[in-house]
Amino acid sequence: MNYRDKQCPQRNCGYDEFEMAVEFTFDRERAAAAVVYLAAQHIPDLSKGKICKLIFLADKHHLVRFGRPVTGDRICAMKDGPVPSNILNMLNRVLEDPGNPTVQLLSQHIFIDRQYIHPHFQAERFTLAEFLSESDIDSLRETVERFGGKTFSELRSMTHEMGAYKNAWEDRVNNAPDMAFEDLFEDDDDALEGAREQMIETDSMRKVFGAAF
Repeated sequence: MNYRDKQCPQRNCGYDEFEMAVEFTFDRERAAAAVVYLAAQHIPDLSKGKICKLIFLADKHHLVRFGRPVTGDRICAMKDGPVPSNILNMLNRVLEDPGNPTVQLLSQHIFIDRQYIHPHFQAERFTLAEFLSESDIDSLRETVERFGGKTFSELRSMTHEMGAYKNAWEDRVNNAPDMAFEDLFEDDDDALEGAREQMIETDSMRKVFGAAF
């Protein structure tokens, strides 16, 4: 089942007022730690675009196994494929205004090599492990092993073929519609039985009882 035929005016995510889309809270510290983890893995040509692709894949890997993504970011369907929206904004800010207090944690732990048209992100070592769970790190590690050697163009082509992306992009009402987390379970060999149902149930309880649930 996909959710592309329903409407969500607030977020353009594909749901109506009676069946709200699953949502997560973006964790800025966990997101910064995920970026630093990737930057410390000596991944070739680790540009802003490639980071976004790899974090999307790590979020998806963790989501279909444990019912939540690593970073909690909303995933937008854009012309270059799925993009974690807040992380893209974070990386843009680091590139344009590294002294900005909203990206201070990330700026302190990475080095940006600006000799390339698309600057490369590097880190001497992974220094923010306290912000990630063991399963978060496992998903990041698995993602690097599977996809770290691919170019941005290869990752772009691969993620364009995902059903969740196609569902959001084909029925878009703007240039960056949200992708439904429910759709990310489609045709995924990593998905564990019950993870999708657990995700939906937890989200429903969170909407009733608040973020503390």
